[in-house]
Amino acid sequence: MLNPAMFRRWLLAPLLAMALSPAVSPVIPASAREKTLTVLVFHRPPYYIVENGRPVGGLLVDITRKALVAANIPHVFVEAPPKRILKTLADDQEYACSVGWFKTTERERFARFSDPIYTGQPMGAAMRPDLAKTLPHDPAIADLAHKNLRLGLRAGFSYGEWLDAKLAGHRGTTDLSVTENHQLLEMIARNRIDYTVIDPEEYAWLVSQSQDIRKHTTFVALRDIPPETPRHLMCGQAVPPEVIARLNAALVRPPTEPSPERTKIPSPAP
Repeated sequence: MLNPAMFRRWLLAPLLAMALSPAVSPVIPASAREKTLTVLVFHRPPYYIVENGRPVGGLLVDITRKALVAANIPHVFVEAPPKRILKTLADDQEYACSVGWFKTTERERFARFSDPIYTGQPMGAAMRPDLAKTLPHDPAIADLAHKNLRLGLRAGFSYGEWLDAKLAGHRGTTDLSVTENHQLLEMIARNRIDYTVIDPEEYAWLVSQSQDIRKHTTFVALRDIPPETPRHLMCGQAVPPEVIARLNAALVRPPTEPSPERTKIPSPAP
């Protein structure tokens, strides 16, 4: 029969062994110990698609999600307007990134950037068909300025450093507080502005969604527009370089030229 002291030793010995044994310590996956990365997205089809306030997909969202999963980086996608995204990432306390931004000198002052995740076709101009007919054959961006056309742009939005500089001196520029490019195309269709600058992929998608926009606008390629600027994930300074390095390693580099089916520009409706 065990005396009380021996009984206590007999009872506690297995518990002590378990406490000291590394083999029985719970294994916590690396991802479970990490903070969850907030990935900010605004609605801009076909790149980012938000439904009922929830990011559900889009070309660049899908590329980013696959890389984050492959890199084992815990994350959540959250909708936010572009101005709020910039303000959030400028706060170096926010553990957050946003999808599909151009790398500019101004943004590099407060943000870290991933490797390129996508490079599309060069931007062009969307305008009414009657105005397009007045342009020279194979027009340049300067031809639009010489026509004194009313240019509508999204406030606070970058079109790439080369185009930003060219558009800054446009005398007819109207910097508009709109959140989506379909609003600019609707303004063109209603003769409130004359043209805007847009990606051919985005224009093709928006035209496919609206008979009115297809009827009253057209896309004009511009001969002097440089190759499209690569798009990146833009992250706050609170996101460590090693996390971005893991993301870069997981990125599957997509083709620089989009498929013809996605970028075929429809003709204006008759």
